[in-house]
Amino acid sequence: MKRILHRMTAIAVLLILLLLCACGTRQEPVESTQGPVDDSVITVNAVGDIYLTDEMLSDAIKPDGTYDFMSQFSDVYACLSKADLTIGNFEGTFAGEPYGPAEGSYPDELAATLNDAGFDLLQTANSYSVYNGLAGLQRTKRVIENNGMQTMGTYSSRQDKQDNQVACLELDGIRVAVIAMTKGLGGMSLPADDRYCVDLLYSDYDTDYEQIDEEGILSVIQAAEALEPDIIIACLHWGSENVSEVSSTQEKIADLMFHNGVDVILGAHSHLVGEVESRTVRLEDGTRKNVLIAYSLGDFCRAGRGETNLSPILTMEFTKNCSTGQTSLTAYTVSSVVSMDRGSGEIDRYAVMDADSLITLYEANYYDRISKDLYTSLLSKRERLLAKMGLE
Repeated sequence: MKRILHRMTAIAVLLILLLLCACGTRQEPVESTQGPVDDSVITVNAVGDIYLTDEMLSDAIKPDGTYDFMSQFSDVYACLSKADLTIGNFEGTFAGEPYGPAEGSYPDELAATLNDAGFDLLQTANSYSVYNGLAGLQRTKRVIENNGMQTMGTYSSRQDKQDNQVACLELDGIRVAVIAMTKGLGGMSLPADDRYCVDLLYSDYDTDYEQIDEEGILSVIQAAEALEPDIIIACLHWGSENVSEVSSTQEKIADLMFHNGVDVILGAHSHLVGEVESRTVRLEDGTRKNVLIAYSLGDFCRAGRGETNLSPILTMEFTKNCSTGQTSLTAYTVSSVVSMDRGSGEIDRYAVMDADSLITLYEANYYDRISKDLYTSLLSKRERLLAKMGLE
């Protein structure tokens, strides 16, 4: 009987212990304190042609024969570098001396200054790609890359093209693919074996610019899509110099690109500022998306004796919805910079400056910054600039 009682007592104790353990490990539901995941937002700056005049080059020479461009560009460092990505079209090469726009070559010091100013990507597919031969193209790429930037649209070798045809960057969780193509090479042609070195928009790139190279264009876009980007930006050197009208082939190229995955087209080459247009396109699967085209962003920097030239910085905002994974263009704005001859009495005579800031400072009574005449001129030029871009 005692054995039975001992057994029953032991069983009872065991059951109590099991019950206590179960109660001790019970997990009460905990309310999450984590809020909704924020959307990712990035900004991209784009400017037009980077082109220096002989006067700007002469102004940058130091007594020891080297070049210092910092004073010419220091005023725009802040407005360029505040974006997550800054893109420009480099109208020239780093092919060594002699220097000048006629020679198509600039001092290597310019590359360092452009990087310091905030540039990340430089389009090198343009009229100057092979201006100084394949050796000039290759050296240009080396100088740009050695100064912390990437080139777009030109290649030192077939392997380079295979590896680097698309500049793909991940910025705050948004994958951005950038490609670049040119209508031609300043009237020059390439040997068949060297066609790989530049991405071209036309099959007749050295004559009439009438036969669009659809196969070549689509192959570049497909290379971008293979990297699974959230957005694709195409930098196009197209149109005609000093002509603002848009050709029928430009429109066909734009339609082809937009309907095959490109989200933004940034135009260069005409040296004139053109319209910025937002569109909604219907894709083959029936879906719609918003796209943007800037036909021409003009000359980012170009000032000769006595000149005052305004140009835009196009700033685009892209937002990725972290719930759906969809990325879209959510805003774009334009600010202005001015390339000018500040006068023979100035130590740094030629400079590229933040025009909007100059106007704001004058209106805040900082009269020592610019003269009343220059203020009035900048206001007028900015009004015309926005009108040309369709942003009045």
